[in-house]
Formats: sequence, C-alpha cells, structure tokens
Amino acid sequence: MFGRKILVLVALVALSCSRAQAQESTPPCPLGDGYEFAPELSDEFNGDSLDLDKWFDFNPAWRGRKPALFSRKNVAVADGSLHLTASLMKPEEVDVENKARGYDKYWKAIVKSKAKSAYGYYEARCKSMRACVCNAFWLYDPLSDRPDVKYFEGDYCEEIDILEYCGKPRSAGHDRLYYATLHRYSTPYLESIVNKKKYRLPNFSFKKKMDFDFWADYHTFGMAWTPNDLTWYVDGEPVFKRENDFFHRPLHVVFDCEIMADWFGEPDPEDLPATFSIDYVRVWKMKDAPATTPLPEKKTKSVYYEN
Repeated sequence: MFGRKILVLVALVALSCSRAQAQESTPPCPLGDGYEFAPELSDEFNGDSLDLDKWFDFNPAWRGRKPALFSRKNVAVADGSLHLTASLMKPEEVDVENKARGYDKYWKAIVKSKAKSAYGYYEARCKSMRACVCNAFWLYDPLSDRPDVKYFEGDYCEEIDILEYCGKPRSAGHDRLYYATLHRYSTPYLESIVNKKKYRLPNFSFKKKMDFDFWADYHTFGMAWTPNDLTWYVDGEPVFKRENDFFHRPLHVVFDCEIMADWFGEPDPEDLPATFSIDYVRVWKMKDAPATTPLPEKKTKSVYYEN
C-alpha cells in the first residue's frame, strides 16, 4: 500500500511539473489577454531539424522566382534558430530544363506553415543575411486546394507582408529600409508569373529607415490582425496601421529569402552563401473573433466558359 502511495505521489508531481513546463512554454501575448497561443503556427526552433508536422520546407505551389529556385537543402534548424540560406548554383547543378526555363543562377529557401489562421498577433525574432537578398516574413494563401478559384477569374488571393528587408542592397537608397506591404491579386493566380493584375489597395505599403543594420543582431517584427484594422510592430513599437478592408480569410505563415533583381538587385557572388535566421515565430489567435469570409462554393467549369 505504501508503495502505491509513493507511485501516486510521484505521478502527481510529474503531472504538476509537466503542467508548469507547458505554462512556461506558452508565452503570453504582448498585446494582452484577448489572444490565445496557437502552437500549430508557432515554433521556437530549438531542435536539430524542422518540425515537418507544422511546416513545409518547400512551397508545394511555387518553385521560385527567376533566376532562383527554392531548395530544401537550404533550410536548416540549428543553434536554436531556423536558417534559410541563399547560395550560388554550381554549373553541374543547373540541368537542361532549369537552364531553359531561366532558373539557373541561385538557390534560395522557403518554409510555409501547413495550418492557416486569420485574426491574431504574429511575431518573429529574426536577423537578415548580409547579402543583396530579400528576407521576408509574410502571410498568404495560394488557393492550391481550390483550383476552381485559383485558375479562373472572379476572385482574389490575399497576401500580408509583415516584414521585407535586405541586409546589403545594391542601392544605398534601400539601406536599412523596413517594408510592410499588402497585396490583393486577382485570379487567375500563379505565384510570380500570373499575378500582375492587382486590386489597387489604398495605403497598401509602408517603409521606414531603421537605426540598426538588419544583419547585425536579432529584432522582433510583428503584426496585429483584427477584423477592423492591421498594425505592424518593430521591437514592440507600432510603426504602421491601416484599416482592414479586404483581409478576412485565413492565411499560411511563410518565411523565405528571395533574389529580387528588379527591386534590390542581384547579390554579389562573393557574399554568398548567406543566411537569414529566425529565432522564433509566435502566433496568438484573437479570442472571440468573428467568423472569417469563406471562399465561394465550388463551381463547375461551365460557369467560367459561358459565351
């Protein structure tokens, strides 16, 4: 009997410790009690590999923007951070197909959450690479599970860029500039190819020159998304706010590094490989939030091809 009591006591202590550890591992939302932690969209990146139950280490809907391709080999978790690396393609790595298609100069990296969410607070602590490569933390839905919406006219694909920056832009005019941007692409939509037709959003972009180098240390970047407005934060301070006019559908969380030749320019080969590091991403869903806007009901092709 005494042995059973000891076992029960040990089990209770273990359960208490487990609950305490769970509470400690659930960080409070910086915006207060109106939010609840979303573990399926959050990650401290403390292991030695990416949690593939939460993340894709590639984008199933998108191979990349020319002249670069996303590579799973350029995604790593180590030393408590997620690392996304941009690197040069070696001549032997450029096959005939990718050479003909124009994906023949760089490897880059992306991770995309498997879950989607809408209203809440999204925050990441990260440090840019020191190269002319765009590093980004953003939300979007490629509508891959709805080809009847994605590839036909009549709807939209939304994107919220929480952070875009370049650690070493070719032009001094982009140095230390932080960007926050919204996009609303008309369907048909295909990433970086058929996405030129946009709904012209008012007050859709913001930029701010920071007093620190993005590559020198980690900083936090966040965005509060409510049914009424969107507010961007840098190191806990609000920097940009606008009305939420159209962003009412759940989106995936994405981190990537991209060669933006038309924007920042191409990187100096001597600066590669270079790495964008993310210490953590934390998401809190808004409590008692109203329902989001659903996608339209599935339609038959005959609807789209009426004369």
